Amino acid sequence: MPVLLQYAEEDGSIVLYNVWKEPVARTLSLLEWFAENTVVGFNLTFDWFQIAKLYTIWSLLPTDWIPEDHIDDIAAAEPHGMDGPCIKPASACDLLLHSRKNQYQSLMARDDIRIRRVPTVLAYALAEELEGRVKFDSIYFARSADKDAPRWQVFDRINKKTGDIDTEFKDVVLRFSPAGGLKYLAEHAMGFEPKFHFDDVELPAKYRPVEYGYAPTALAVSSADKNWEVHNEKGNLSGYAWPGVIRKHIEHWATNEPAREYAKDDIVYTRALYEHFGRPEPGDDDSVLACMVAIIRWRGFTIDIAGIEKLLADAKAVVARSPVNINNYRDVRKYISECMDATEAMIIEDSTCKANVESVASWTIQAKQDTDEAEDEEESLGVEGWYVDGETCSKCEGQGCPRCNGTGHLEKGIHPAAKRAAELLEIKAKGKEEELYNKLLHARRFHASFKIIGAKSNRMSGDSDLNPQGIKHDDFVRQMFPLSWPGYVLSGGDFDAFEVCIADAVTDDLEMRKDLLAGKKIHALFAEAMFPDKTYAEITASKGQSPDYYDKGKKGFFGTILYGGNETTLKRRLSVPIETGKKAIAAFLARYKGVQDWRASVEDRFCSMKQALGLGTAVLWKEPADFVESFLGFRRYFTLENRACKALFDLARKPPKHWADKKIKVVRRDRVQTAGGAVSSALYGAAFGLQAANMRAAANHEIQSPGATICKSVQRRIWDLQPAGVGDLLVAPMNVHDEILCVNRPSVTDKIAEVVNQAVEEYRSHVPLIGMTWVKDMNSWANKKG
Repeated sequence: MPVLLQYAEEDGSIVLYNVWKEPVARTLSLLEWFAENTVVGFNLTFDWFQIAKLYTIWSLLPTDWIPEDHIDDIAAAEPHGMDGPCIKPASACDLLLHSRKNQYQSLMARDDIRIRRVPTVLAYALAEELEGRVKFDSIYFARSADKDAPRWQVFDRINKKTGDIDTEFKDVVLRFSPAGGLKYLAEHAMGFEPKFHFDDVELPAKYRPVEYGYAPTALAVSSADKNWEVHNEKGNLSGYAWPGVIRKHIEHWATNEPAREYAKDDIVYTRALYEHFGRPEPGDDDSVLACMVAIIRWRGFTIDIAGIEKLLADAKAVVARSPVNINNYRDVRKYISECMDATEAMIIEDSTCKANVESVASWTIQAKQDTDEAEDEEESLGVEGWYVDGETCSKCEGQGCPRCNGTGHLEKGIHPAAKRAAELLEIKAKGKEEELYNKLLHARRFHASFKIIGAKSNRMSGDSDLNPQGIKHDDFVRQMFPLSWPGYVLSGGDFDAFEVCIADAVTDDLEMRKDLLAGKKIHALFAEAMFPDKTYAEITASKGQSPDYYDKGKKGFFGTILYGGNETTLKRRLSVPIETGKKAIAAFLARYKGVQDWRASVEDRFCSMKQALGLGTAVLWKEPADFVESFLGFRRYFTLENRACKALFDLARKPPKHWADKKIKVVRRDRVQTAGGAVSSALYGAAFGLQAANMRAAANHEIQSPGATICKSVQRRIWDLQPAGVGDLLVAPMNVHDEILCVNRPSVTDKIAEVVNQAVEEYRSHVPLIGMTWVKDMNSWANKKG
């Protein structure tokens, strides 16, 4: 619960308002005044959640109460506040979201830069050299545990089979830990020197309340009869729900001068940042939706408690049958590799990540069609995938083992390792479902929380330790989400083949548009190229079956044609032979020249390094583009990545001369090299990895970013039907992937459908094939297709 509100009107004086020391009536009037105006803030999704929660709970209290005298009573009233009125500001401007649309987007979470397999003899010298060469602002490391530690650090490489440290090689890693908070951003953007950060003025950690973002009430944590205590699994006191510690916070923020100065500076820096950004026009979709998401999250959607209890029981039963500890990578590796020979096991040697296990799950055993082809595949991938029917098992040489089920021979069909991989993937998925269902049952409602710009593509992402976008698409799951409340109905729809339609708009490929308008499925067409022994009709008929060739075509199309993969991607993820994958991609691009030209354009803009004469020849640098911009105007910046890539390239091309004095030979990826040569190879490898990631992200952005923008625009137009100020909640939209759902009063059902149809039609000039079927009255989330 909030204890202090800081605000100012325009350039007026800053007010620090002690919520718990003021009469309820005065606080309600203040919040109503907020809602009558435009609010400018930093992270309004957080702030307006607190406003909505505070107003709805205070609306239940006697107006003359001084809240600090009634803490337990307020905690008891808290859950009832969820059903209270809607409090919506007249307009909004969120400066955090504005910063994510410009160069400060770089402060969002980002991956490490890892230089792998650096000879130990030069690893620390490399880290020191990079520390001097590659300078990034301290804000990118502001949340590091040790802010004074070197940015580039040396880490051991562990042999994941034996658990032993590799003494010959190390990894050199740059780990980012950026801080995008208000005061950090003011310091970084405008040179302010804040007297305090929150860590400097907050109460000791023992007074932090225990809270759950997915169940945002004190009674979901503890109760008054337990003295608001929270105990861990061993029965030890681990903390308190907010009523047990809030008096400390009330007094601290009312009397501690450094804390109050820190609180005032929130307004100082917000105003300064507003000016720094050129006083952005309020009312943009993102800012408005930030307040909307907050209001609806607090309300919480209806769920089928009994149905979810059944789903939980089913998930627990599957997890209980697991043959290994699914969260222990060594156990997972051992279990799957029992059905692999030494060459096959290379795919999970470094990692049992989901992508690798999914790749194994798609393996099949087929008759060997061409000896040279098989040898080429094994050489390029280190993974066997083709066998003669009844071939002697290469793991046990015919003696019998788990790989061949004790027979000594392998038959055509699903690879034994694939069966185990699929088994563990299902168990892992059920484990995640178990976590989700436990949280929902704990909360008794679905408090859907989102980050408005949760990805650099502009897509929303889940928040508050419960990801709405991770809920399964299966109807038997979605049926447990009726979502609507008494007196409301559920409307909704799903954009039809949204990414394919956007890809059509981006590539402007007339041949592909002709096929799509003729009713052909682009995923099935690509699958037809990947699986030449299958007809188009067989592929479309396999949708939802096992094996699902249509789904494989969909994954192959997105993974290679749209998002920058190649034949190796098809081999690793879908077990498509290398030569077949090459032919499939080439045939598809030959058919669709516009798609081919678009891919070449992305590569030309973001490929900074090339070996014009092939592998082993000189690497040449070309300055890459600094950002990619969607056709709807949202940019994704690569400034930081490009700087790092150039620094790695420069050092790889011209390393310090004294490194060559290390006359030590090492074997790196089956090549004998000098230590200095191995470092250059490692640097080039990291630089090419960064470049490849940039190209994939750029292609991804051009397809996914317009979809995110359109979904937000439609949501915003629905939300505009909700009057500003305090009143009955008429509409409660939610966006998950390409779906838009809305719990609403029946009186506005037809108006919502009209607004959605108008919005979709307005985007037809950008996306000619755009379409959505809007369903006016659904029983649950499962009925979005009508």
